[in-house]
Amino acid sequence: MSNYRILIADDEPIECTALELLLKNTFTNIQILPSVFNGIDFVSSVRENHPDVVIVDINMPGLNGLDALDMIRSRNPDMKIMIHSAYSEFEYAKRALSLNAFDYIVKPVQKPVFVETMKKIFASLEQEKKKKISEEQIHHLTGEVHRLVENDLMSSILLGVVNEHTSDLFLQSLHQEYCGGFLMTLRLLDSSSGFWNEKKKAQILSAFHQVCLCLEKMYRQDLILYLIPGEGISENNYQQWCRDLFRMFDIPLLFGVSTWKFTIEELPDALKECNSILLGKHIPGIYFFEYAVPSYTRDIFSNQKEQLAELIFSGKTEECCDKIRSLFQNAKAHEIPLMPLQIYTAYFLLFLYEQITCRFSFSLYLENHLQISLRELRLCSSYDALTSKLCLAVANLNDCLLNPVSKAVEYVNRGLIYIKKMYRQNISLEDIASLVGISPFYFSRLLKQELNKTFVEVLTEIRISQALKLLQNRKKTIREIGEEVGYFNTTYFYKVFKKQTGMTVGEVRRYL
Repeated sequence: MSNYRILIADDEPIECTALELLLKNTFTNIQILPSVFNGIDFVSSVRENHPDVVIVDINMPGLNGLDALDMIRSRNPDMKIMIHSAYSEFEYAKRALSLNAFDYIVKPVQKPVFVETMKKIFASLEQEKKKKISEEQIHHLTGEVHRLVENDLMSSILLGVVNEHTSDLFLQSLHQEYCGGFLMTLRLLDSSSGFWNEKKKAQILSAFHQVCLCLEKMYRQDLILYLIPGEGISENNYQQWCRDLFRMFDIPLLFGVSTWKFTIEELPDALKECNSILLGKHIPGIYFFEYAVPSYTRDIFSNQKEQLAELIFSGKTEECCDKIRSLFQNAKAHEIPLMPLQIYTAYFLLFLYEQITCRFSFSLYLENHLQISLRELRLCSSYDALTSKLCLAVANLNDCLLNPVSKAVEYVNRGLIYIKKMYRQNISLEDIASLVGISPFYFSRLLKQELNKTFVEVLTEIRISQALKLLQNRKKTIREIGEEVGYFNTTYFYKVFKKQTGMTVGEVRRYL
Protein backbone atom coordinates (compact mmCIF):
# COMPACT_ATOMS: atom_id res chain seq x y z
CA MET A 1 0.00 0.00 0.00
CA SER A 2 1.19 3.50 -0.82
CA ASN A 3 1.97 6.12 1.81
CA TYR A 4 -1.42 7.87 1.84
CA ARG A 5 -1.92 11.16 3.72
CA ILE A 6 -4.91 11.31 6.09
CA LEU A 7 -6.50 14.39 7.65
CA ILE A 8 -9.00 14.24 10.57
CA ALA A 9 -11.35 17.18 11.18
CA ASP A 10 -13.47 17.11 14.38
CA ASP A 11 -14.31 19.72 17.01
CA GLU A 12 -13.62 17.20 19.79
CA PRO A 13 -9.83 16.77 20.29
CA ILE A 14 -10.32 13.47 22.15
CA GLU A 15 -12.20 12.07 19.13
CA CYS A 16 -9.34 13.09 16.83
CA THR A 17 -6.78 11.42 19.10
CA ALA A 18 -8.80 8.20 19.27
CA LEU A 19 -9.06 7.98 15.48
CA GLU A 20 -5.33 8.74 15.06
CA LEU A 21 -4.42 5.86 17.43
CA LEU A 22 -6.82 3.49 15.72
CA LEU A 23 -5.33 4.28 12.32
CA LYS A 24 -1.70 3.99 13.49
CA ASN A 25 -2.34 0.65 15.24
CA THR A 26 -4.20 -0.83 12.26
CA PHE A 27 -2.43 0.43 9.13
CA THR A 28 1.19 0.90 8.08
CA ASN A 29 2.61 3.18 5.40
CA ILE A 30 0.17 5.98 6.16
CA GLN A 31 0.89 9.58 7.12
CA ILE A 32 -1.51 11.24 9.56
CA LEU A 33 -1.55 15.01 9.17
CA PRO A 34 -2.11 17.28 12.20
CA SER A 35 -5.82 17.18 13.08
CA VAL A 36 -7.96 20.31 12.82
CA PHE A 37 -10.91 21.31 15.03
CA ASN A 38 -12.98 23.68 12.90
CA GLY A 39 -14.19 24.08 9.32
CA ILE A 40 -11.99 27.05 8.44
CA ASP A 41 -8.76 25.28 9.49
CA PHE A 42 -9.96 22.18 7.66
CA VAL A 43 -10.29 24.10 4.37
CA SER A 44 -6.87 25.70 4.90
CA SER A 45 -5.17 22.35 5.67
CA VAL A 46 -6.67 20.65 2.60
CA ARG A 47 -5.51 23.45 0.33
CA GLU A 48 -2.00 23.35 1.83
CA ASN A 49 -1.44 19.60 2.28
CA HIS A 50 -3.65 17.93 -0.37
CA PRO A 51 -4.57 14.84 1.69
CA ASP A 52 -5.64 11.58 0.01
CA VAL A 53 -8.28 10.85 2.66
CA VAL A 54 -10.26 13.16 4.97
CA ILE A 55 -12.35 12.05 7.95
CA VAL A 56 -14.77 14.91 8.62
CA ASP A 57 -17.27 15.71 11.34
CA ILE A 58 -20.35 17.69 10.30
CA ASN A 59 -20.85 19.83 13.40
CA MET A 60 -17.76 22.08 13.65
CA PRO A 61 -17.50 25.77 14.67
CA GLY A 62 -16.99 28.55 12.12
CA LEU A 63 -17.88 26.38 9.12
CA ASN A 64 -19.59 23.00 9.29
CA GLY A 65 -18.01 19.97 7.62
CA LEU A 66 -20.37 19.74 4.65
CA ASP A 67 -20.05 23.44 3.79
CA ALA A 68 -16.27 23.16 4.06
CA LEU A 69 -16.27 20.15 1.71
CA ASP A 70 -18.44 22.06 -0.73
CA MET A 71 -15.72 24.73 -0.94
CA ILE A 72 -12.81 22.37 -1.61
CA ARG A 73 -14.34 19.44 -3.51
CA SER A 74 -13.92 20.78 -7.03
CA ARG A 75 -10.18 21.33 -6.53
CA ASN A 76 -9.64 17.89 -4.99
CA PRO A 77 -11.70 15.50 -7.12
CA ASP A 78 -9.60 12.42 -6.25
CA MET A 79 -9.69 12.98 -2.47
CA LYS A 80 -11.65 10.29 -0.55
CA ILE A 81 -14.16 11.55 2.03
CA MET A 82 -15.43 9.74 5.10
CA ILE A 83 -18.16 11.56 7.02
CA HIS A 84 -17.85 10.78 10.76
CA SER A 85 -20.75 12.38 12.62
CA ALA A 86 -23.26 12.06 15.42
CA TYR A 87 -25.99 13.17 12.98
CA SER A 88 -27.89 10.28 11.42
CA GLU A 89 -30.59 12.27 9.61
CA PHE A 90 -31.24 11.35 5.96
CA GLU A 91 -30.78 14.92 4.70
CA TYR A 92 -27.19 15.02 5.96
CA ALA A 93 -26.39 11.67 4.37
CA LYS A 94 -28.02 12.79 1.10
CA ARG A 95 -25.91 15.94 0.94
CA ALA A 96 -22.78 13.93 1.79
CA LEU A 97 -23.48 11.66 -1.17
CA SER A 98 -23.91 14.69 -3.43
CA LEU A 99 -20.38 15.71 -2.41
CA ASN A 100 -19.22 12.26 -3.54
CA ALA A 101 -18.43 11.08 -0.01
CA PHE A 102 -17.10 7.52 0.08
CA ASP A 103 -19.05 6.58 3.22
CA TYR A 104 -21.06 8.02 6.12
CA ILE A 105 -20.31 6.59 9.60
CA VAL A 106 -22.36 7.55 12.64
CA LYS A 107 -20.72 8.16 16.03
CA PRO A 108 -19.82 6.45 18.29
CA VAL A 109 -17.53 4.70 15.81
CA GLN A 110 -17.53 0.91 15.69
CA LYS A 111 -13.95 -0.29 15.17
CA PRO A 112 -14.75 -3.18 12.74
CA VAL A 113 -16.94 -0.89 10.60
CA PHE A 114 -14.36 1.92 10.59
CA VAL A 115 -11.44 -0.41 9.74
CA GLU A 116 -13.38 -2.12 6.94
CA THR A 117 -14.36 1.24 5.47
CA MET A 118 -10.74 2.45 5.54
CA LYS A 119 -9.60 -0.76 3.81
CA LYS A 120 -12.14 -0.12 1.05
CA ILE A 121 -10.93 3.47 0.72
CA PHE A 122 -7.29 2.37 0.44
CA ALA A 123 -8.22 -0.35 -2.07
CA SER A 124 -10.08 2.24 -4.16
CA LEU A 125 -7.07 4.58 -4.06
CA GLU A 126 -4.74 1.75 -5.11
CA GLN A 127 -6.99 0.84 -8.02
CA GLU A 128 -7.22 4.45 -9.18
CA LYS A 129 -3.46 4.82 -8.89
CA LYS A 130 -2.86 1.72 -11.03
CA LYS A 131 -5.38 2.96 -13.57
CA LYS A 132 -3.69 6.36 -13.71
CA ILE A 133 -0.27 4.75 -14.15
CA SER A 134 -1.69 2.53 -16.88
CA GLU A 135 -3.26 5.49 -18.67
CA GLU A 136 0.00 7.43 -18.45
CA GLN A 137 1.88 4.45 -19.86
CA ILE A 138 -0.64 4.08 -22.67
CA HIS A 139 -0.42 7.79 -23.39
CA HIS A 140 3.38 7.57 -23.41
CA LEU A 141 3.36 4.49 -25.64
CA THR A 142 0.81 6.09 -27.96
CA GLY A 143 3.07 9.12 -28.23
CA GLU A 144 6.03 6.87 -28.99
CA VAL A 145 4.03 5.01 -31.65
CA HIS A 146 2.98 8.33 -33.21
CA ARG A 147 6.60 9.47 -33.32
CA LEU A 148 7.71 6.16 -34.86
CA VAL A 149 4.95 6.34 -37.48
CA GLU A 150 5.77 9.95 -38.30
CA ASN A 151 9.49 9.16 -38.55
CA ASP A 152 8.78 6.13 -40.74
CA LEU A 153 6.49 8.23 -42.94
CA MET A 154 9.09 10.96 -43.43
CA SER A 155 11.79 8.34 -44.11
CA SER A 156 9.61 6.66 -46.73
CA ILE A 157 9.00 10.02 -48.41
CA LEU A 158 12.76 10.55 -48.64
CA LEU A 159 13.17 7.03 -50.06
CA GLY A 160 10.58 7.76 -52.73
CA VAL A 161 7.86 5.22 -51.89
CA VAL A 162 5.27 5.75 -49.14
CA ASN A 163 4.32 2.57 -47.32
CA GLU A 164 0.51 2.21 -47.48
CA HIS A 165 0.30 0.69 -43.98
CA THR A 166 2.32 3.57 -42.51
CA SER A 167 0.15 6.05 -44.39
CA ASP A 168 -3.03 4.49 -42.99
CA LEU A 169 -1.64 4.47 -39.44
CA PHE A 170 -0.71 8.13 -39.72
CA LEU A 171 -4.16 9.12 -40.99
CA GLN A 172 -5.79 7.16 -38.15
CA SER A 173 -3.68 9.04 -35.61
CA LEU A 174 -4.89 12.45 -36.80
CA HIS A 175 -7.47 14.29 -34.71
CA GLN A 176 -8.85 15.96 -37.82
CA GLU A 177 -10.00 14.97 -41.26
CA TYR A 178 -7.10 14.88 -43.70
CA CYS A 179 -7.70 17.34 -46.54
CA GLY A 180 -4.19 17.42 -47.97
CA GLY A 181 -0.87 19.11 -47.34
CA PHE A 182 2.51 19.88 -48.91
CA LEU A 183 6.24 19.66 -48.38
CA MET A 184 8.63 22.50 -47.72
CA THR A 185 12.42 22.33 -47.98
CA LEU A 186 14.39 24.79 -45.85
CA ARG A 187 17.95 25.16 -47.14
CA LEU A 188 20.92 27.05 -45.77
CA LEU A 189 22.20 29.65 -48.21
CA ASP A 190 25.80 28.62 -47.67
CA SER A 191 25.95 24.84 -47.25
CA SER A 192 29.68 25.06 -46.54
CA SER A 193 28.97 26.92 -43.31
CA GLY A 194 28.10 23.65 -41.59
CA PHE A 195 25.02 22.15 -40.06
CA TRP A 196 21.92 23.86 -38.80
CA ASN A 197 22.04 25.98 -35.70
CA GLU A 198 19.89 23.91 -33.34
CA LYS A 199 18.45 27.00 -31.65
CA LYS A 200 17.32 28.50 -34.98
CA LYS A 201 15.93 25.12 -36.06
CA ALA A 202 13.95 24.83 -32.80
CA GLN A 203 12.55 28.35 -33.27
CA ILE A 204 11.39 27.55 -36.80
CA LEU A 205 9.77 24.26 -35.79
CA SER A 206 8.07 25.92 -32.81
CA ALA A 207 6.54 28.54 -35.10
CA PHE A 208 5.19 25.90 -37.48
CA HIS A 209 3.86 23.71 -34.66
CA GLN A 210 1.80 26.65 -33.39
CA VAL A 211 -0.14 27.03 -36.63
CA CYS A 212 -0.35 23.54 -38.14
CA LEU A 213 0.58 19.88 -37.89
CA CYS A 214 4.24 19.70 -38.86
CA LEU A 215 6.46 16.65 -39.39
CA GLU A 216 10.18 17.18 -39.89
CA LYS A 217 13.22 15.29 -41.07
CA MET A 218 16.79 16.31 -41.79
CA TYR A 219 18.03 15.21 -45.21
CA ARG A 220 21.69 15.96 -45.81
CA GLN A 221 21.75 19.65 -44.83
CA ASP A 222 18.14 20.42 -45.70
CA LEU A 223 15.28 20.57 -43.22
CA ILE A 224 12.28 18.83 -44.82
CA LEU A 225 8.87 19.74 -43.41
CA TYR A 226 5.57 18.03 -44.11
CA LEU A 227 2.87 20.61 -43.35
CA ILE A 228 -0.82 19.88 -42.82
CA PRO A 229 -2.54 23.26 -42.27
CA GLY A 230 -5.98 21.76 -41.60
CA GLU A 231 -9.37 23.44 -41.73
CA GLY A 232 -9.72 26.48 -43.98
CA ILE A 233 -6.47 26.00 -45.92
CA SER A 234 -6.56 24.22 -49.27
CA GLU A 235 -4.92 24.16 -52.69
CA ASN A 236 -6.63 27.50 -53.40
CA ASN A 237 -5.01 29.55 -50.63
CA TYR A 238 -2.06 27.64 -49.15
CA GLN A 239 0.51 29.76 -51.02
CA GLN A 240 -0.74 32.98 -49.42
CA TRP A 241 -0.78 31.17 -46.07
CA CYS A 242 2.89 30.28 -46.62
CA ARG A 243 3.78 33.87 -47.54
CA ASP A 244 2.11 35.18 -44.39
CA LEU A 245 3.98 32.62 -42.32
CA PHE A 246 7.28 33.37 -44.06
CA ARG A 247 7.12 36.99 -42.84
CA MET A 248 7.61 35.69 -39.31
CA PHE A 249 11.15 34.55 -40.05
CA ASP A 250 14.06 36.93 -40.21
CA ILE A 251 16.47 34.20 -41.29
CA PRO A 252 18.47 34.11 -44.56
CA LEU A 253 17.09 30.80 -45.84
CA LEU A 254 15.68 29.33 -49.03
CA PHE A 255 12.12 28.00 -48.65
CA GLY A 256 11.11 25.60 -51.45
CA VAL A 257 7.39 24.75 -51.44
CA SER A 258 5.75 21.91 -53.39
CA THR A 259 2.34 21.96 -55.01
CA TRP A 260 -0.60 20.96 -52.84
CA LYS A 261 -0.87 17.20 -52.48
CA PHE A 262 -4.25 15.59 -51.91
CA THR A 263 -2.90 12.19 -50.88
CA ILE A 264 0.10 11.08 -48.85
CA GLU A 265 1.17 8.81 -51.71
CA GLU A 266 1.98 11.94 -53.77
CA LEU A 267 4.53 13.26 -51.26
CA PRO A 268 7.66 11.69 -52.84
CA ASP A 269 6.85 13.78 -55.94
CA ALA A 270 6.45 16.80 -53.65
CA LEU A 271 10.03 16.33 -52.43
CA LYS A 272 11.30 16.37 -56.02
CA GLU A 273 9.35 19.58 -56.63
CA CYS A 274 10.89 21.27 -53.57
CA ASN A 275 14.39 20.34 -54.61
CA SER A 276 13.95 21.32 -58.25
CA ILE A 277 12.52 24.75 -57.48
CA LEU A 278 15.55 25.60 -55.31
CA LEU A 279 18.13 24.69 -57.95
CA GLY A 280 20.25 27.73 -58.73
CA LYS A 281 18.53 29.93 -56.14
CA HIS A 282 20.85 32.15 -54.06
CA ILE A 283 18.56 34.93 -52.83
CA PRO A 284 16.75 34.31 -49.52
CA GLY A 285 13.02 33.86 -49.99
CA ILE A 286 10.12 31.52 -50.53
CA TYR A 287 9.80 29.75 -53.88
CA PHE A 288 6.73 27.83 -55.07
CA PHE A 289 6.88 24.98 -57.55
CA GLU A 290 4.43 25.44 -60.39
CA TYR A 291 3.75 22.99 -63.19
CA ALA A 292 4.50 24.66 -66.48
CA VAL A 293 1.53 23.88 -68.72
CA PRO A 294 2.59 24.80 -72.28
CA SER A 295 0.67 27.75 -73.69
CA TYR A 296 -0.28 25.70 -76.74
CA THR A 297 -1.86 23.01 -74.58
CA ARG A 298 -5.58 23.58 -74.86
CA ASP A 299 -8.67 21.46 -75.22
CA ILE A 300 -8.50 20.30 -78.85
CA PHE A 301 -12.26 19.63 -78.83
CA SER A 302 -13.27 23.03 -77.43
CA ASN A 303 -14.42 24.50 -80.78
CA GLN A 304 -15.50 21.23 -82.35
CA LYS A 305 -17.68 19.50 -79.73
CA GLU A 306 -21.11 20.50 -81.05
CA GLN A 307 -20.17 19.78 -84.67
CA LEU A 308 -18.76 16.34 -83.82
CA ALA A 309 -21.83 15.46 -81.75
CA GLU A 310 -24.15 16.49 -84.60
CA LEU A 311 -22.25 14.25 -87.04
CA ILE A 312 -22.57 11.29 -84.65
CA PHE A 313 -26.30 11.74 -84.06
CA SER A 314 -26.86 12.22 -87.82
CA GLY A 315 -25.28 8.84 -88.49
CA LYS A 316 -22.19 10.34 -90.16
CA THR A 317 -19.81 8.27 -88.06
CA GLU A 318 -16.97 8.01 -90.56
CA GLU A 319 -16.96 11.75 -91.25
CA CYS A 320 -16.84 12.35 -87.48
CA CYS A 321 -13.89 9.97 -87.11
CA ASP A 322 -12.04 11.69 -89.95
CA LYS A 323 -12.34 14.99 -88.11
CA ILE A 324 -11.17 13.34 -84.87
CA ARG A 325 -8.10 11.92 -86.63
CA SER A 326 -7.34 15.37 -88.03
CA LEU A 327 -7.55 16.92 -84.55
CA PHE A 328 -5.12 14.36 -83.12
CA GLN A 329 -2.71 14.68 -86.05
CA ASN A 330 -2.63 18.43 -85.45
CA ALA A 331 -2.04 17.87 -81.73
CA LYS A 332 0.81 15.48 -82.55
CA ALA A 333 2.35 18.01 -84.91
CA HIS A 334 2.32 20.60 -82.10
CA GLU A 335 3.74 18.01 -79.66
CA ILE A 336 0.89 18.39 -77.19
CA PRO A 337 1.60 15.83 -74.43
CA LEU A 338 -0.56 12.72 -74.15
CA MET A 339 -1.73 13.37 -70.60
CA PRO A 340 -3.74 16.53 -71.36
CA LEU A 341 -5.07 14.90 -74.54
CA GLN A 342 -6.33 11.94 -72.50
CA ILE A 343 -8.06 14.37 -70.12
CA TYR A 344 -9.60 16.39 -72.98
CA THR A 345 -10.84 13.15 -74.59
CA ALA A 346 -12.50 12.13 -71.32
CA TYR A 347 -14.27 15.48 -71.10
CA PHE A 348 -15.39 15.24 -74.75
CA LEU A 349 -16.96 11.86 -73.97
CA LEU A 350 -18.71 13.37 -70.94
CA PHE A 351 -20.09 16.05 -73.28
CA LEU A 352 -21.37 13.37 -75.67
CA TYR A 353 -23.08 11.55 -72.80
CA GLU A 354 -24.79 14.81 -71.79
CA GLN A 355 -26.02 15.21 -75.38
CA ILE A 356 -27.44 11.67 -75.26
CA THR A 357 -29.40 12.67 -72.16
CA CYS A 358 -31.01 15.53 -74.07
CA ARG A 359 -31.94 13.43 -77.12
CA PHE A 360 -32.77 9.84 -76.12
CA SER A 361 -35.13 8.23 -73.64
CA PHE A 362 -32.69 5.48 -72.70
CA SER A 363 -29.82 7.92 -72.32
CA LEU A 364 -28.49 6.68 -68.99
CA TYR A 365 -28.37 3.10 -70.19
CA LEU A 366 -26.48 4.20 -73.30
CA GLU A 367 -24.09 6.33 -71.23
CA ASN A 368 -23.25 3.54 -68.82
CA HIS A 369 -23.11 0.92 -71.56
CA LEU A 370 -20.68 2.97 -73.62
CA GLN A 371 -18.73 4.73 -70.93
CA ILE A 372 -14.96 4.78 -71.31
CA SER A 373 -13.24 5.83 -68.14
CA LEU A 374 -10.31 8.19 -67.90
CA ARG A 375 -8.34 5.22 -66.54
CA GLU A 376 -8.89 3.36 -69.83
CA LEU A 377 -7.83 6.41 -71.83
CA ARG A 378 -4.69 6.69 -69.67
CA LEU A 379 -3.68 3.24 -70.92
CA CYS A 380 -3.41 4.58 -74.48
CA SER A 381 0.32 5.03 -74.86
CA SER A 382 0.36 6.83 -78.21
CA TYR A 383 -1.58 9.38 -80.26
CA ASP A 384 -2.77 6.64 -82.63
CA ALA A 385 -3.98 4.42 -79.78
CA LEU A 386 -5.93 7.31 -78.24
CA THR A 387 -7.42 8.22 -81.64
CA SER A 388 -8.50 4.62 -82.26
CA LYS A 389 -10.04 4.38 -78.78
CA LEU A 390 -12.18 7.47 -79.33
CA CYS A 391 -13.23 6.44 -82.84
CA LEU A 392 -14.26 3.03 -81.54
CA ALA A 393 -16.37 4.72 -78.84
CA VAL A 394 -18.07 6.84 -81.53
CA ALA A 395 -18.80 3.75 -83.66
CA ASN A 396 -20.23 1.88 -80.66
CA LEU A 397 -22.44 4.85 -79.80
CA ASN A 398 -23.83 4.92 -83.34
CA ASP A 399 -24.55 1.17 -83.28
CA CYS A 400 -26.38 1.43 -79.94
CA LEU A 401 -28.55 4.26 -81.19
CA LEU A 402 -29.77 2.08 -84.07
CA ASN A 403 -30.62 -1.02 -81.99
CA PRO A 404 -34.02 -1.44 -80.29
CA VAL A 405 -34.05 -1.79 -76.52
CA SER A 406 -35.33 -4.76 -74.55
CA LYS A 407 -37.46 -4.95 -71.40
CA ALA A 408 -34.29 -5.64 -69.41
CA VAL A 409 -32.78 -2.40 -70.68
CA GLU A 410 -35.91 -0.54 -69.57
CA TYR A 411 -35.43 -1.84 -66.01
CA VAL A 412 -31.73 -0.95 -66.07
CA ASN A 413 -32.39 2.55 -67.40
CA ARG A 414 -35.08 3.15 -64.78
CA GLY A 415 -32.67 2.06 -62.06
CA LEU A 416 -29.96 4.34 -63.44
CA ILE A 417 -32.37 7.29 -63.35
CA TYR A 418 -32.90 6.70 -59.62
CA ILE A 419 -29.16 6.29 -59.00
CA LYS A 420 -28.47 9.53 -60.90
CA LYS A 421 -31.01 11.34 -58.70
CA MET A 422 -29.81 9.84 -55.41
CA TYR A 423 -26.05 9.26 -55.87
CA ARG A 424 -25.21 11.87 -53.19
CA GLN A 425 -27.00 9.75 -50.60
CA ASN A 426 -25.97 6.50 -48.94
CA ILE A 427 -28.03 4.32 -51.28
CA SER A 428 -27.93 0.55 -51.72
CA LEU A 429 -28.79 -2.04 -54.37
CA GLU A 430 -31.89 -2.93 -52.34
CA ASP A 431 -33.05 0.71 -52.29
CA ILE A 432 -32.87 1.10 -56.07
CA ALA A 433 -34.34 -2.36 -56.84
CA SER A 434 -37.34 -1.52 -54.63
CA LEU A 435 -37.93 1.74 -56.52
CA VAL A 436 -37.68 -0.05 -59.88
CA GLY A 437 -40.11 -2.72 -58.67
CA ILE A 438 -37.92 -5.80 -59.03
CA SER A 439 -35.90 -7.94 -56.66
CA PRO A 440 -32.32 -6.91 -55.72
CA PHE A 441 -31.05 -10.22 -57.15
CA TYR A 442 -32.75 -9.63 -60.51
CA PHE A 443 -31.59 -6.00 -60.71
CA SER A 444 -28.02 -7.04 -59.88
CA ARG A 445 -28.15 -9.71 -62.61
CA LEU A 446 -29.46 -7.18 -65.15
CA LEU A 447 -26.66 -4.73 -64.38
CA LYS A 448 -24.10 -7.46 -64.93
CA GLN A 449 -25.87 -8.71 -68.08
CA GLU A 450 -26.44 -5.34 -69.76
CA LEU A 451 -23.54 -3.22 -68.46
CA ASN A 452 -21.10 -5.86 -67.16
CA LYS A 453 -20.92 -3.84 -63.93
CA THR A 454 -21.94 -4.28 -60.31
CA PHE A 455 -24.17 -1.80 -58.50
CA VAL A 456 -21.19 -0.37 -56.60
CA GLU A 457 -19.23 0.07 -59.85
CA VAL A 458 -22.14 1.91 -61.48
CA LEU A 459 -22.63 4.17 -58.44
CA THR A 460 -18.90 4.93 -58.28
CA GLU A 461 -18.69 5.74 -62.00
CA ILE A 462 -21.65 8.13 -61.76
CA ARG A 463 -20.12 9.86 -58.74
CA ILE A 464 -16.68 10.25 -60.32
CA SER A 465 -18.19 11.44 -63.63
CA GLN A 466 -20.00 14.16 -61.70
CA ALA A 467 -16.78 14.98 -59.84
CA LEU A 468 -14.95 15.43 -63.17
CA LYS A 469 -17.61 17.90 -64.27
CA LEU A 470 -17.41 19.82 -61.00
CA LEU A 471 -13.61 20.04 -61.24
CA GLN A 472 -14.04 22.48 -64.10
CA ASN A 473 -15.29 25.02 -61.52
CA ARG A 474 -11.99 26.13 -59.98
CA LYS A 475 -13.79 28.01 -57.21
CA LYS A 476 -14.90 24.72 -55.70
CA THR A 477 -12.50 23.04 -53.30
CA ILE A 478 -11.81 19.32 -53.57
CA ARG A 479 -13.56 18.77 -50.27
CA GLU A 480 -16.70 20.51 -51.54
CA ILE A 481 -16.65 18.46 -54.73
CA GLY A 482 -16.23 15.22 -52.79
CA GLU A 483 -19.18 16.04 -50.54
CA GLU A 484 -21.36 17.05 -53.51
CA VAL A 485 -20.89 13.62 -55.10
CA GLY A 486 -21.47 11.65 -51.92
CA TYR A 487 -17.98 11.28 -50.41
CA PHE A 488 -17.92 13.01 -47.03
CA ASN A 489 -14.49 11.63 -46.16
CA THR A 490 -12.09 13.62 -48.33
CA THR A 491 -9.23 11.12 -48.03
CA TYR A 492 -11.49 8.32 -49.23
CA PHE A 493 -12.65 10.50 -52.13
CA TYR A 494 -9.02 11.04 -53.20
CA LYS A 495 -8.40 7.30 -53.21
CA VAL A 496 -11.57 6.43 -55.13
CA PHE A 497 -10.86 9.19 -57.68
CA LYS A 498 -7.29 7.97 -58.25
CA LYS A 499 -8.42 4.35 -58.55
CA GLN A 500 -11.23 5.22 -60.94
CA THR A 501 -9.35 7.66 -63.19
CA GLY A 502 -5.73 6.60 -62.85
CA MET A 503 -4.87 10.22 -61.99
CA THR A 504 -4.91 12.41 -58.92
CA VAL A 505 -7.39 15.25 -58.57
CA GLY A 506 -4.54 17.74 -58.87
CA GLU A 507 -3.25 16.21 -62.11
CA VAL A 508 -6.66 16.51 -63.76
CA ARG A 509 -7.34 20.04 -62.54
CA ARG A 510 -3.92 21.21 -63.73
CA TYR A 511 -5.05 21.07 -67.35
CA LEU A 512 -8.54 22.50 -66.96
